[in-house]
Amino acid sequence: MKTALTTFWLSVIVCPALAQGISDYYRPSVDPIDAYNPVERTAKTRRTEMKQLVARYGEAYIRERWYVGADGFFRMDKSQLDQTFNGLISTKATTQSGWSAVVGWVSNERWAVEGGYARSSIHNTLVVGSGSNALDLRFENNKNGMVLRGKRLMRFGNRVAGRSGLWLGAGIWAIPNNGRQVSSFLVEGYNYSGGGGGFGRTSRSRLDTIQIFGETRLSSSLSSIAEASVEYIVKLGGRAELSFFTRKQWGLSNSISTNLMYSVNRGESQSAVLQSNGSGWSVGLSLRYVYALRYDLRTMPGIFNLRGNRAGSASEKRRNNQL
Repeated sequence: MKTALTTFWLSVIVCPALAQGISDYYRPSVDPIDAYNPVERTAKTRRTEMKQLVARYGEAYIRERWYVGADGFFRMDKSQLDQTFNGLISTKATTQSGWSAVVGWVSNERWAVEGGYARSSIHNTLVVGSGSNALDLRFENNKNGMVLRGKRLMRFGNRVAGRSGLWLGAGIWAIPNNGRQVSSFLVEGYNYSGGGGGFGRTSRSRLDTIQIFGETRLSSSLSSIAEASVEYIVKLGGRAELSFFTRKQWGLSNSISTNLMYSVNRGESQSAVLQSNGSGWSVGLSLRYVYALRYDLRTMPGIFNLRGNRAGSASEKRRNNQL
């Protein structure tokens, strides 16, 4: 009986061991490449450590970066009128939305240059009459513009270099024009003599016919706009950032003009010119994504001191040489 029990228990112990097989004991628990190539494994470890350190401390060591961005804004501009026909016509500011797409380059988190395409109108707004009976006529150019601007980060005190902060900038716009006619119009009204030059009716018995003819045309040459800007950039996390900006524009040459002719009872006419060069203001925000980063490897070794390594140690020197 003892012999039978001994044989049974030995079988229970030995069979699972045989079933496991030799391959289970020698199955590799690491990547074969790492197991047979310790140099490759060490390089992988260094790259992993570097990525972790750069993600946490690397912003102070950024040498340059590239980004793409999309701006959305509201832009206000005003035309210039050289004659009012005794108060009969006037102009006013016009506000309209616009957008732009830009590509930018930043150097040492201090200087930046960006350029791109803007879809934004320059307006000619004519107001005929006054009060509730006023007639607004608004014309605009082709809305196309190319912009190039430079920016400088303003650092206060001992502030560490970073993407967030207040930037001041200046730029130039190029507005292509094709010289085409935008519109022609005729406004006709009636007024009693002595009515003050408007369309309002008085007790006078003589009825005058007033006509205003206008033709709006784009400039036949390239026009330009100078710009100054203030913006505050907020880092959203990762490679995204948000910018809030205000920009002031000064038109350097006219983009759209309206020539006006004014006559009473088809008599001798007077002329006036309404012109717009793009002078005005804009406010908006920009969403940007950093798609390329380059770090300054000459100062990068300072990162490893944050991990408690002794400055100038042999291990640190080997690590820096291999990076």
